[in-house]
Amino acid sequence: MTKHQAVQADGSPGVVYRGIVDGLYRGRYVPGQRLVEADLTRDFEVGRGSVREALSRLAAEGLVTMNLHRSAVIRQLSRTEVRDLVALLEVLNGFAARLAAERIDEGANRKQIEDTFSVLMDGEVQRDFLRFARARNTFYRTMVAVGANHELARIMPRTNVDLLRVQFRAYQTVDESARIEDYRAIHDAIVEGAGRKAETAAKAHIRRFGDSIEKLPDAAFSG
Repeated sequence: MTKHQAVQADGSPGVVYRGIVDGLYRGRYVPGQRLVEADLTRDFEVGRGSVREALSRLAAEGLVTMNLHRSAVIRQLSRTEVRDLVALLEVLNGFAARLAAERIDEGANRKQIEDTFSVLMDGEVQRDFLRFARARNTFYRTMVAVGANHELARIMPRTNVDLLRVQFRAYQTVDESARIEDYRAIHDAIVEGAGRKAETAAKAHIRRFGDSIEKLPDAAFSG
């Protein structure tokens, strides 16, 4: 998709929003970095209004913070914030996995889960940080969609999981093979229709991720 086609499909604010999130995964932007409006208008070839709308959306979702002069800084999580976020994600992801398992045989749910999981398990996708991040996000979004809880679907995008993933990218927080096996365990329980088993697998995955981050030095966190 060309930049012109992307603007037509989602509007200029959406292009800036996605570009900043993708930039986090690519290392172009990092937690704690100041986002300058003039730079963003040049880089994304959009007007200041579109940049400000995108930054407002990012601020509403907790990905950036705005100071009194409306300058935006990519949020950097403290150790306490990470603990709080991991505790919340453990509950939400466990709930999402259980709901998906309970509804797996409705409509095209099984095919949707299988299709997104197959992309997640693709070796080439796993070797590309951004592609793997997108595949993982799609798998989780599909899991939530299959569960058909509209409040959960509304809450999940606001959990700042993107920040959690990119802030600690420079650290080897999780064994890659173990992480893949975690996703496989979640998938297998969902397609089995085993709600409690799926919930346990999803919660265990988040808990292990949180435990690995907890061992990092204070320099990895803000404040």
